[in-house]
Amino acid sequence: MRPSRVARRLLIATCLTLAVAGCSGAPRQVAPPTPNDGLVDLREMLRRTATTGDSVPKSAADLRALDAAYPAAGRFIGTGAVEYVWGSRLSDAPEAATRVVAFEKAAATDGGFVLLQDGTIRQVTAAEFAKLAKAQP
Repeated sequence: MRPSRVARRLLIATCLTLAVAGCSGAPRQVAPPTPNDGLVDLREMLRRTATTGDSVPKSAADLRALDAAYPAAGRFIGTGAVEYVWGSRLSDAPEAATRVVAFEKAAATDGGFVLLQDGTIRQVTAAEFAKLAKAQP
């Protein structure tokens, strides 16, 4: 055989092997989004508004306008699973680490995740949540 035929057959065999190997796996299960994903999405939205100078959402209508870019935030705030202090934004002030911008609704009674004004997302108990102040718009 000529070298070009050998190379071509080797290339075809390699491509077939890779195609079969890539298709043999089971479909991957994707976990549905959680309220924590909504907090992460909201944090990214607030970071973007800080860098672009855009205004932060002050109402559900403002949030719906951004829904395509931040669907998890809109979904969980819209259903009430996550509460957002309308008009609040991220900050680097010293007290920002103790001021809540958004939180899982369950955080007040059972504990859950909170988005603090410094951009940190952390899990708190209900007692810890009670000690945190809400951010000011």
